Amino acid sequence: MSKPRLRPVISAVRGQSPRSEELVTASALKLRVATLVAGRGAGQVIGALTGKRIRHQGLWFDTRSTDFTPQVRAQMFWGAYEGAETRMIRRFLRGSTAVVELGSSLGITAAHIAAVMKPGGHLACVEANPRLLPGLRERTSKRYANMRVDVVHAAVTDHCGTAALAIAVHTVGSRLHADPRANESTLQVPALTLREVVRQLEMTEFDLVSDIEGSETAFLMQDPSVLTNCRRAVIELHDTAFRGREVSVFDLLDAAASAGFDVIGRHGPVVALARN
Repeated sequence: MSKPRLRPVISAVRGQSPRSEELVTASALKLRVATLVAGRGAGQVIGALTGKRIRHQGLWFDTRSTDFTPQVRAQMFWGAYEGAETRMIRRFLRGSTAVVELGSSLGITAAHIAAVMKPGGHLACVEANPRLLPGLRERTSKRYANMRVDVVHAAVTDHCGTAALAIAVHTVGSRLHADPRANESTLQVPALTLREVVRQLEMTEFDLVSDIEGSETAFLMQDPSVLTNCRRAVIELHDTAFRGREVSVFDLLDAAASAGFDVIGRHGPVVALARN
């Protein structure tokens, strides 16, 4: 069996070229250990030992819901689940008064966003997967009594209407795609542009957190002016395709720079941006 190829990741920070590259490597032993400690068996043991109440990056979560797979519980326990996003959020979004999060999923990163926001702030959680909405709403309603929280069911795209969402059968993953893989099912979900999300929620200045599997192209490259009143952002960037065109991470970084942002931090594919 051939070894997995590790792709170059973003190394652009303020003062460096956004197209410089750094190759992240890991030994076969480290990869095997990571697979074991964050696998299904490890997650089942961790769930049994903790009563499925798990501490993640300083916050406690009740993970008894079936939304949480054993693998996710293990990743949370070791701090690996959305670890880069969480660290970026806690470092760069402290003191935010309004945040739009695209791809809220289980609500883990939303909890960390809320933890660093000012009391009385406004947090909008946008999630396309309808299976995750009941749990997301329940967890946010219990946790954020001191602020306004809106949960929006929508995929963020370049149009308003509907979109085909491919949902993984055994995980919480989903992606915008009409052609499902063997382990996915597809359904139509509401589609909104980021501009329409901000308009409906009556947000003016806001910070942005986004992990929507490359769909950031819809606003970074098609409607960058929607970010005029965005001050800071934490985004996980992916190579993707948009309207038949291949779009690289570096294309998205160039679009962010053209929209007036500097890269102020990065960890792997996750970047922190601030208006220059």
